Amino acid sequence: MSIFRKILSVVVCLLLIVGAFSGCGEDYKDAVIYFELLQKPQTLDPQIAQSDSELLIVRNIYEGLLRENENGEIVNGVCESYSYDNLTYTFKLREDAVWSNGDKVTAHDFEYAFKRAVNPKNEAPFASRLFSILNAEAIASGSADISTLGAKAENDTTFKITLCREDTNFLKTLTTSVCMPCNEKFFEESIGKYGLDVECIVSNGSYCLTKWNKEDFGIRIYKNEEYSGDFSAQNAAVFISCVDKETQLERLSGGQSDIAFVGGGELDAIAKTDLTTKNVQNICWLMTIGENYSSEMRQAFALGFSTNVYVNALPNGFSAAKSIYPNILDVSADNVGLLQYDIDAAKSIMSKEVAALKDKKFPQSVLYYYNEDGAKELATAIVGHWQQNFSTFINIESSDNLAVMQNELGEKTLDFALFPVMVRGDNFVEYAKNFAFVENATTPEELQQNLISNHSILPVAYQTTNVSYISSLENVNFGEDNGYIDFSTIIKR
Repeated sequence: MSIFRKILSVVVCLLLIVGAFSGCGEDYKDAVIYFELLQKPQTLDPQIAQSDSELLIVRNIYEGLLRENENGEIVNGVCESYSYDNLTYTFKLREDAVWSNGDKVTAHDFEYAFKRAVNPKNEAPFASRLFSILNAEAIASGSADISTLGAKAENDTTFKITLCREDTNFLKTLTTSVCMPCNEKFFEESIGKYGLDVECIVSNGSYCLTKWNKEDFGIRIYKNEEYSGDFSAQNAAVFISCVDKETQLERLSGGQSDIAFVGGGELDAIAKTDLTTKNVQNICWLMTIGENYSSEMRQAFALGFSTNVYVNALPNGFSAAKSIYPNILDVSADNVGLLQYDIDAAKSIMSKEVAALKDKKFPQSVLYYYNEDGAKELATAIVGHWQQNFSTFINIESSDNLAVMQNELGEKTLDFALFPVMVRGDNFVEYAKNFAFVENATTPEELQQNLISNHSILPVAYQTTNVSYISSLENVNFGEDNGYIDFSTIIKR
């Protein structure tokens, strides 16, 4: 009996060992990743999506003709091959590409999506990315019929795009949200609710949407079992919630979340944990000076503006700006057009300008700053320096309306405004549109020179977008050129 027991024990051990090794490294395929957003999405219609949270989710539930891999390289998505000849791209789509409802993904889905993007009725926020396509810009302006767009399906698997000019960014554009396909039949059946709730979203990407609770907010995306491309999700699902920024580190440390965006103010505390942090410098904080002040008075403020004044007030994740371009744009325009700090000359100009005013006093003014970590300290340091040297009384007030403040890049109606501008992608021309693109500025250096020449815009600070995650996550693909996350590559041990 003892021999039998010994043999049985050996057999059991062998079975356990074999079972352990056969499942080794595969547990992650059943893993659920818990992710925290800072902003609730309003739409997941890829042609209409605009906020960072919307664009991040769109990236994971849709797939375009092309997409970026974990090394930032542009590779095939829905297309299996493409060619380029005389301004015309010809894409051959995979025969096995299907939507999450089982419908075949066809070239007609891309033609329909591109037409939706440039249709002026839809006001697609990134329609301009397609303006190198034949007639796209004219269609968007209402001066050409949408049927003339140079993006057409020849059959179910052949899609041709004809450009009106060379566009070195075009392949990159095809990886972005505005170029995701749209199932026309499904769209029409959604009756105006496409992209607005879980029943009105069909996916063709690595994940499909299975839950979208808007009141007690929660989004769940599961591995898309219908997906047949090269980016099949390495995990089972991602559960997405939205909490206040202040609680992100607490939830990460407490095991309630696996990955989250975090503010610069949390970076010191995070450095003391076993969390991993990646970041990308894709934000520039700018100050506008209103055109209610004379050109000479704005010049005085610019001459009395120095990074040395506020450098000690910069929080973690911030650095003093040398141009209007964050590093993500890879533009060399440091100090172009910026005045060299000269407080004596600034005082002299300001004194003359104030003396010319009717009541000989600088008018009471307000600097509005976007209410985010560190902005109040920045505003206080800058205004304090001006007040000390110019005897100008400037109040500071916070604002949560970023859109209104960013309008100041063109309008200049507020006395002063301090706010961030984020780069979405690495396209200089698209970033320049934030400034209503100065006429005749064809290079980044020319744009900055023209913007700064009348002293109504000053670059203040660069800011990074930071994502932190637990040690059991591997292969976190955090886009260095856009600040978004591709969850399909992530393995959770």
